[in-house]
Amino acid sequence: MTHQRASSTQGFSLFETMFSIAILIVLSGAALSGLLAYQKIYRSLDLKTDVLAGVRGASELMSQEIGQAGLLNYLGTTLAAPVAASQSPQGATLHSTAGIFVGEKLLVDAGAAQETITVTEVSSTTVTGVFQNSHDAGVPVNAVGVFPEGVLSSSSASQLQLLGDVNGDGSLVYVQYDCDTTAGTLSRSITPITADSANPPQILLTGLLVNANGAPCFQYRTATAAGYTFVTNVGMTVTIQTRRVDPQTGQFVIVANAFDHFAPRNVWAGLEMAQAGIYGPLQPTPPGVPLH
Repeated sequence: MTHQRASSTQGFSLFETMFSIAILIVLSGAALSGLLAYQKIYRSLDLKTDVLAGVRGASELMSQEIGQAGLLNYLGTTLAAPVAASQSPQGATLHSTAGIFVGEKLLVDAGAAQETITVTEVSSTTVTGVFQNSHDAGVPVNAVGVFPEGVLSSSSASQLQLLGDVNGDGSLVYVQYDCDTTAGTLSRSITPITADSANPPQILLTGLLVNANGAPCFQYRTATAAGYTFVTNVGMTVTIQTRRVDPQTGQFVIVANAFDHFAPRNVWAGLEMAQAGIYGPLQPTPPGVPLH
């Protein structure tokens, strides 16, 4: 009985202990190897997700601004003093000339006295044009219509230029996107059209590469009517290289994205008016635009 109790309290032998440790090491190594492999997959997916998120953000901003391009959303003002009818240009005093530019078509007054004048000069208090009708002080002065060149004809394969009230706040701005494969960036600047020069750009994307087969960054579809050229669709193709190498392949990941659905709806409206022979609402491009 005493011998049996001694046997039952014996521990593992040295061989059993070493064998158990060896099995534990093998299992731990397999688990660690699996964990490292999972981390590489995660980091690889994170690289691609980061690139796609950046491209998606840039494309959504561009889609919104192209959609608003060409919009003239003037908030209006009133005459501060009466105007007598004349066939010669004369100055008219307004309560505000903010947002009015040379060449703009203004709708003055209402009812039978309403007329459209073309602005030839603008000061801090007056606009000059030919007023064929007499108007009392306090009558409304508005501007309606769209810019046929909401997407400017000076836009190119590497530079997209927009004009309009892209923020919907009554302010006309000039927006410029630059696709620079030398610097590897896609950048954007936005500037009030009253400024002397364009604001410094902000970088939206980095790691830009030349597209396959030399495809342009920006592509355009156009239509002509009544002597105007309307950009009716804007496409964008970008090829981005990740900032870090893919831990799975040891190489940089290259992601190509193409978008061809950016439609400037205000420019489309202008095209439809021109095709219908309605030219009054088609506003000229303000002087000095594009800004440099």
